[in-house]
Amino acid sequence: MIEILPWHRDAWRRLSGSAATLHHGQVLSGVSGVGKREFSIALAQRLLCRNPHDQVPCGNCQDCKLFNAGTHPDFHVITSEYEASEGRIELVARYCDRYQDSVARGKKVNPSQVIPVDQIRTLIERFYQSSHISESRVALILPADRMNANAANALLKLLEEPPSGAFFLLVTNQPGLLPSTIRSRCVMEPLPGPTQEQAKDWLSAQLKGVDPNMFLNAASAGPIDLLAAYQTGELQQQLEQTAQITLLLGGQSDPIELAALLAKQDAVLLLTWMHRILSDLLKWQGAGQEPAWVGDSSLDIGRYSPAKLFRLYDKLGRYRLMARDQINLQLALEEILISFQQSFRTYG
Repeated sequence: MIEILPWHRDAWRRLSGSAATLHHGQVLSGVSGVGKREFSIALAQRLLCRNPHDQVPCGNCQDCKLFNAGTHPDFHVITSEYEASEGRIELVARYCDRYQDSVARGKKVNPSQVIPVDQIRTLIERFYQSSHISESRVALILPADRMNANAANALLKLLEEPPSGAFFLLVTNQPGLLPSTIRSRCVMEPLPGPTQEQAKDWLSAQLKGVDPNMFLNAASAGPIDLLAAYQTGELQQQLEQTAQITLLLGGQSDPIELAALLAKQDAVLLLTWMHRILSDLLKWQGAGQEPAWVGDSSLDIGRYSPAKLFRLYDKLGRYRLMARDQINLQLALEEILISFQQSFRTYG
């Protein structure tokens, strides 16, 4: 049983009470790194457990043992090749191998980030058969916004006429990218992130002896993403890059040289981090929440163009979607960083 994070306990109480009262389609949304995957897996186990106690899976019944072993026949995971290869939860990879060619996936340098229609068609075929050992069947789809158009249309048929005992958990950072037809047939459940104190307490418990204040200087991210970044060494790299971006915004570094330096990294991770940087700046401009990473720099967010920031935010979002496809990362970074610098020139 995956632990329910402190900031998700209210949502857990609402959703885990009884399978009889839960809507068959749930969209679990929230920013990256707040624990949506962990929450959805725990909820799936709760729906399949035959002896839950106080809304928590028992961990001892046949369903729970099979679930934790990655072999429960009534739990289905639909995901992209990239998620299966790079995701942090091994249980997800074990289940999604029923729907992917794991050997072919392992040979790819750039695993696909798209969920294709053939996975959904296989899910439909299996869901209209009888369940194997449980009263319920659960499909976890993540990230749900990465379904291609044909896959989303195929899933719609299941959502419109769900088999008895079927539940669909759609996990996404960007619910707005889901087709409106999908959203209208599901219950939207935003999963909140932690308060700053909750995040610091949780990180302190996970990393004994590490000063949690160091995480405040990173671009805003969920604590689970921050923990993973610390463990892989990526966090220190992000802190150094954030300092470089601060210099760039102040006109003290060259965007072309910085693009050449940054382009040596993984495109998805890099563009995700840059999106967080820009999100922090927009929050600063819109709500007065100055990011901790700004530090003692002379940046004055009130004197910079909000229209340019929003256009750059949209552009970064498009590049993130293209990141695992054919993209010249260095040219994309040059364009982004020049726009970054231009956005922060004082106006009027």
